[in-house]
Amino acid sequence: GQQVQQSPVSLVLQEGENAELQCKFSTTATELQWFFQRPGGSLVSLLNNPSGTKQSGRLTSTTVVKERSSSLHISSSQTTDSGTYFCAMNPQCSPHTCSLYTKLQLGG
Repeated sequence: GQQVQQSPVSLVLQEGENAELQCKFSTTATELQWFFQRPGGSLVSLLNNPSGTKQSGRLTSTTVVKERSSSLHISSSQTTDSGTYFCAMNPQCSPHTCSLYTKLQLGG
């Protein structure tokens, strides 16, 4: 099966700080998505980025296919960024089946 490693597992930031999350995959991904979930909230798809660099607001994702890696950079973090982040490769790999995540918390 496909193995996914995500780091860091947990991250505590102050408002306005930048954060970067990393994902490494055991096989090449044809589709790669980053998800976000607030405590008690529903799952939100942030970016679909199978290769190259994509930006959405304060989020930037860079996927390097040959290195089988993807990163998610959050700039000028806000309290609403606090929650759980998932990277998932290929549609059949949902955050629940991958069970890999990064918990991001923001202080005051």
